[in-house]
Parts: sequence; structure tokens; C-alpha cells
Amino acid sequence: MEGRNINLEMIKSGLAEVYRGLAPKKFDLDPYWHAEREARKAKKGMWVLGDKYMSPKEWRRLRKGR
Repeated sequence: MEGRNINLEMIKSGLAEVYRGLAPKKFDLDPYWHAEREARKAKKGMWVLGDKYMSPKEWRRLRKGR
């Protein structure tokens, strides 16, 4: 896997989502968003859950009020 971007590979496999916060200046998120759209469409990894999928951010927000 030398020379491959592990973050991008995880998104392509449906094992991670694109970070929703601010990206560093001049950082191109387009390949990441494209990979996520493709993984969602193919229902790879966590995207097989469809509407049942809950992002980590949403999960933390819901648990905070407990």
C-alpha cells in the first residue's frame, strides 16, 4: 500500500466519512467527497445502514444530554 492515502482508502471502503469541519487552507477535499458519494451509492461499509447510519458527531450530540 505504499504511496496510497489511507484516509481516502477508508472513505472509499465505507469505513470513514469526510470530516465535516474546516479543512486546512488549500487542501482539496474533492477526492474525499467523491469517494464518499461513491461508497454511499454502492452501500459499502457503514453506508449499508442507509438511514439508520448516525455520524459520530450526531451520536456524541445525542449522548451529551444524558
